[in-house]
Amino acid sequence: MTTSLADASYIGDLGNGLIRRWSKPEDDVEVGYLMATGFRDSADAPLRPSEIDSARIFMSGSFPFMGPGDFAVVEDTTRSEHRLVACTCYFRHEWSYGGIHFGVGRPEEVVTHPDYRNRGLVRAIFEMVHARSAANGDLVQAITGIEYFYRQFGYEYVLDLDGFRTVQASVIPKKKEDEDEAFSVRLPTLADVPLLEQLYNRRREESLVWHEAPTRYWEFLVSCWDDPAHAGKEPLDIGLKRRAYMVVDSAGSACGYLSVASRRWGRDLYVMGMELAADVNWQAAMPSLLRALSVIGEQSPAAKDTDAFGEIRFGFSRSHPAYEVLQNLAPRYEPPYAWYLRVADIPAFVQRITPVLEERIARSVVANITGEIKIDFYRGGLRLQFEKGKVTAVEPWRAPVFGENADTGCPSLNFLQLLFGYRSLEELRAIFPDVWAKDSAKVLLNVLFPAQFSKVHSLV
Repeated sequence: MTTSLADASYIGDLGNGLIRRWSKPEDDVEVGYLMATGFRDSADAPLRPSEIDSARIFMSGSFPFMGPGDFAVVEDTTRSEHRLVACTCYFRHEWSYGGIHFGVGRPEEVVTHPDYRNRGLVRAIFEMVHARSAANGDLVQAITGIEYFYRQFGYEYVLDLDGFRTVQASVIPKKKEDEDEAFSVRLPTLADVPLLEQLYNRRREESLVWHEAPTRYWEFLVSCWDDPAHAGKEPLDIGLKRRAYMVVDSAGSACGYLSVASRRWGRDLYVMGMELAADVNWQAAMPSLLRALSVIGEQSPAAKDTDAFGEIRFGFSRSHPAYEVLQNLAPRYEPPYAWYLRVADIPAFVQRITPVLEERIARSVVANITGEIKIDFYRGGLRLQFEKGKVTAVEPWRAPVFGENADTGCPSLNFLQLLFGYRSLEELRAIFPDVWAKDSAKVLLNVLFPAQFSKVHSLV
């Protein structure tokens, strides 16, 4: 029996009949049952069939980000049925930082059976996911999740997530009777995949951190709805969470795409993604697209007791071309939540992005710098050495027992906000008393780690 938490054959004894292990293909139904049980709105609510289907999809072998062996589970061997009592899955993603690619391990679908909560089971399975992610060479772990909870496992809020503007259906401009729609929407085909990729990547240069969506993702997004396993199922029972539409101009040419939630949980239709080709006038296209989205909203399957469709909710973070043209149609704005990120080895990540740091130096007031900077994380630290503008050393560092010779101090989790451009040095200093910098270091820190916008798409 292997002792490596990352290995597919690992089995760990948690006591009292509980073991932790990696999933097998035949676990898909039981993983689904656990998810359907744990993600209910209340203890007496019915199971969610869509969660059972989601587990099947994730473990099918055709899902682009994980396979059937990528759920970390806790099993109660004393139970006669439904023995899985906690789980989370490991998605394999690739992101980039200023164009430098790096692996990201993403735990999602985190659930514990209500009877087994507050026993440390999530911590136990997160240790497994973190170990497998590290074994695969991922430098970062990322998760979207509930408030505070994932801070317990070394995560920090670092990048914008969502951020909404809402258009009421009642204010959508009506089409004149004698007017043809300038733009319409249709479902995509596999032939649209190259265009989908091209459209998605239009905003890459505007975002410091970017989710590099592989071709197999777009192929899955297009073809997943044709899965024979969905035949005869109620729309609400299908585990797919989003659907793509192609935007088509009056000549019938595809010139954009929409990514839309596959169901409604309230009166709003959630639009997760939207992009148009470079030569398309957003202002001219928006009325037609609002009307098309309104039709999709009215036809979308809705959860029981949900109000009738009444609004379109755009989740495009702080800025987006659509927001510029919506203006008074979308006066209500909800600021972004945030991605949680974990970086277990900060020096290794900084080493990976040294080309970005050197480019920033070359374009700055400290061009051709020679010297060093020492950053105190209070439990460890980081030392960077420079020679004529090049980064010659990136290494762990610890403040000496006597004498204070750090150039700046910043708790390691707060430093992630600086590293990923989420907050500037001055913003962090204004919030956290234990973030400080010597005057001699402030200019270099601002050059190395400026505040910079990122829009990281979840995709799942």
